[in-house]
Amino acid sequence: MSEIIIRGENITKIYDELIILKDVNIEIERGEIVVILGPSGSGKTTLLNILGLIDRPTEGKVYIDEKFTGNFSEKQLSEIRNKKFGFIFQFFYLIPELTVVENVFLPLWVKEKRYDKNLIASGEKYLSKFDILNKKNSYPSQLSGGEAQRVAICRSLICNPEVIFADEPTGSIDKLSALTFFEFMEKLNKENETTFIIATHNEIFLQFASKIVYLKEGKIERIEKRR
Repeated sequence: MSEIIIRGENITKIYDELIILKDVNIEIERGEIVVILGPSGSGKTTLLNILGLIDRPTEGKVYIDEKFTGNFSEKQLSEIRNKKFGFIFQFFYLIPELTVVENVFLPLWVKEKRYDKNLIASGEKYLSKFDILNKKNSYPSQLSGGEAQRVAICRSLICNPEVIFADEPTGSIDKLSALTFFEFMEKLNKENETTFIIATHNEIFLQFASKIVYLKEGKIERIEKRR
């Protein structure tokens, strides 16, 4: 029997009387590559943020490893995010005062509460794989959009998280960098059972998906299981 690691029950999200999500039910099993597919404005990012404990639903429940998170403190939610999750945000959210390599190893620094040369080496390893090591001492303001997204991808991978949430992860990068990301995704999924939850309108992700969640106007139209 597959292990359910994230479960959302009757998730509804309302912003300023506008219904973004309505009665969404979803289960994420360990080792899945879940693609949430839908047009702009369908609620993909909102659902991703709620499942990743960045946002809370207006109504409904989110369970992580069968534990109800609705009563968790912000500190408890932060600990789960840092220890179990990795995030690739659509708008990157790099810290402007930190260099590229510092942005990459920051989650590991927070997780392990230490600073040494191994942190730098870990950050450089991922920057090298995504062909952006030459920018390691640059600041986010000095990067192109594609470069910033590659840095964000490196940052999401550095803690070897159980689950990676990705919001349009290849939207700003070139084809070669996108291919590198796909290769990493498949490798981590097969070797480590890393779970991926990807919000996108890019149908190229469908060839990698084990589950496709079709979202439209805040509701799930259907869920399709692949391999």
